Amino acid sequence: MAEAEWEAGEAPWARQGTEHLLCYFCGGRTAILSSGDRPDDPGRLELYCDNQMCDAREVVVLVKRDGAGAHDRADVRALHEVDRPRETPSARDVMARYEDNKNITARRLSTTSLALVVEAHEGK
Repeated sequence: MAEAEWEAGEAPWARQGTEHLLCYFCGGRTAILSSGDRPDDPGRLELYCDNQMCDAREVVVLVKRDGAGAHDRADVRALHEVDRPRETPSARDVMARYEDNKNITARRLSTTSLALVVEAHEGK
């Protein structure tokens, strides 16, 4: 069986069928397209887990890098801003870069206030 190929801008295969998908968190074939999913947005997929025991009810799958224009998207730029350290370690400071990579998850999980200014321009 040949593997399917996807090119940037094409609809994700998950939108092509009606069967339940694998939930990334509970592992069951219980994920379906969320009511918030936008069929016109090929770089972002919104899923809903139908498993009553799964706490990850709404999930977003976001293409961070696709070889086309994902880096121009406002949602991808916002995620990069969250991941970016307040003070960027120098290229020579290997240990500081290592420690910062460990802190990315902590920054994503943080519940402290966050102010991001990410502008999206129509017609790009």
